[in-house]
Amino acid sequence: MAEWIFDAPGGVTDFRNPGNWHNAMAEEARGIVLELVAAIVGKSPDELTEAEIAEHAPKIGYIDPVNTPPSSPGKTVNIAPWGAFPRAVLRRRPWTEFKPTPGDNDGTRRAAEHLGDEDHRPGVFVDRHDAVLHLPIRDRQDEYLEWVGRRNADGKLAKAIFVAEGYDYYSTLFKHDESRAVELYRDFTGVSTINADDLRAHHGVYRRLANGARLTVVEPGDFNPRNRFNINPGIVHLSHRANSLGAEVNLAGVSGILRLKADGTTLSGNDPEELLCCCEGGNPNRNSDPLISQQAYGLVKANKRYTLANPVGLYIAAVNHQRIQTSNGEELTPDWWTVVRGSGLEKPETSRVLRLELAPPKGSKLTLEDLTVDGVPVRFVGQIADLLQVHLFVTIWDRAPGSENPSLPCTGTCCRKHDTQQLVVTKTSCEPGFDLAFPGLIKDPTIIAAAAHILAAAVPMPGKGR
Repeated sequence: MAEWIFDAPGGVTDFRNPGNWHNAMAEEARGIVLELVAAIVGKSPDELTEAEIAEHAPKIGYIDPVNTPPSSPGKTVNIAPWGAFPRAVLRRRPWTEFKPTPGDNDGTRRAAEHLGDEDHRPGVFVDRHDAVLHLPIRDRQDEYLEWVGRRNADGKLAKAIFVAEGYDYYSTLFKHDESRAVELYRDFTGVSTINADDLRAHHGVYRRLANGARLTVVEPGDFNPRNRFNINPGIVHLSHRANSLGAEVNLAGVSGILRLKADGTTLSGNDPEELLCCCEGGNPNRNSDPLISQQAYGLVKANKRYTLANPVGLYIAAVNHQRIQTSNGEELTPDWWTVVRGSGLEKPETSRVLRLELAPPKGSKLTLEDLTVDGVPVRFVGQIADLLQVHLFVTIWDRAPGSENPSLPCTGTCCRKHDTQQLVVTKTSCEPGFDLAFPGLIKDPTIIAAAAHILAAAVPMPGKGR
């Protein structure tokens, strides 16, 4: 069996010692397997024995290729791409705080460019001394793609920049090579004075919740992915909490095992939102999470095993060129688009583009506002983001003859807000204004909620820091 080595996303070569990135991804893969095996045997991951891991790890659909090296190369394919513009923003329209304007009649384009902290649970950011921190990021761009626009001296859109690089890649790079991380920041922001301390969370970052609990976001001294330079003046990597490679690995992992509804029957997985609510694998309001989960689950049902293909990454797959034109109706020439990191935009099935820019060709007097999308003049980068698709790759193997798929009960369900498509994952009953979206996934959530309330009253739960 050949040794499995995780390469850096998109073929980039930032690490002086590539083994540092391999080790980080190997730890992610191992962690998902341990979580699933622990759920199967009813233990916490740190209580597992090597015998339990050896017995159950080969059965789950997701493969940790480092500790279980495949005996053959397998077949690598791209998972069906998803739209890059956030569906969660579309589900909340119309955004009445924004007046209708050309290019954004319902406010969704402007709403998607919001800067804030909606990607975390309600609360505030603080450091270890409990000083409040203001750390806004692109908190509604949650489809593993984020963007910014650059304007010229006349205030016209001159460039659009799109990235699909997880912030945890930069966290790992900073841990092992601060100077290289700083170099990339200087290149992509144009700020030559950035130094390592500008990117560091000197006193840590924590999320203080309304109930007083504190969740660790960044340990003191580590890379701060919410640093201001990634937001203004530019964009280096993804910033939304859910837009990480770790989240991608987790989603693929929890989808790699059959799920049982409350009556003991196997969940079909035909409804991707229902599946995601059942396994609590991500946000059912996104384009990405339900689609990724459904396709991984489909492999399990088809008696396949899989892993995220090497190099693990999230990539810009394609641009719908037919929908964007110059004001005189001509398609854009290829020199409008520049792949800055990664490669393959011309081949959507194999594209591994990490950073993509759109700007007029050198010497042109045009701006992006001389373009149209679906016949509407471009005024917001979100109009262009709506043309992009994102995808990832998996490597697939046939399940060994005679081996059986293990299964786990659904651990959650979802409530739907009245008169909308908005879903909220829950383990308990629905709040006022919401209805149960998928009955039968877990036992009567109303009963569960009542039991939990009684238990909490009888036995106070200790506070949790994470």
